[in-house]
Amino acid sequence: MEKWRLYLREAHNEAQLALRCWTAFVHAEEVANLEDVFFHLHHFILHATNVDKLLDAKSGSTRQRLLADQIDLNGVDLKACRRLRNHLEHFDERLDLWIDRYDGHAFFDRNIVTGAKAFPTKTFLRALDGHTFKFHGEDYDLDEVRATMSNIAERLAAIIDPGDS
Repeated sequence: MEKWRLYLREAHNEAQLALRCWTAFVHAEEVANLEDVFFHLHHFILHATNVDKLLDAKSGSTRQRLLADQIDLNGVDLKACRRLRNHLEHFDERLDLWIDRYDGHAFFDRNIVTGAKAFPTKTFLRALDGHTFKFHGEDYDLDEVRATMSNIAERLAAIIDPGDS
């Protein structure tokens, strides 16, 4: 098998896993299972960011050279989850920073806050407002990430051999 196909196969698998987690996340929302909402959401983000890691290779790297001209990513913004990926990879540091700034105020951690108004951004460690993930004072559009994963999964499925996955 050509080496570049291994990368694309793995990216396709990660995109498919992200979409499976998204489906489970939506189901958990529908049945109001808060623990499963954040469990599946975390795994959705993890798999989506793995796709980003695989396809956005460092310039001049072997992977970048192997993947050049193998997949068309025009119109696909993999950066939508890059900052969130970095936050989650360094969660311990983000938690340290959040605790250093904590002054006794009310806060949300793994809460659904859809419709809540007028709370300062510092109150959100991890919260969900509709399909906007509020993390460490920043907002991430999960529907955008899901659409990107669907788009990439379709593009990759058209490239990889059926026997590759």
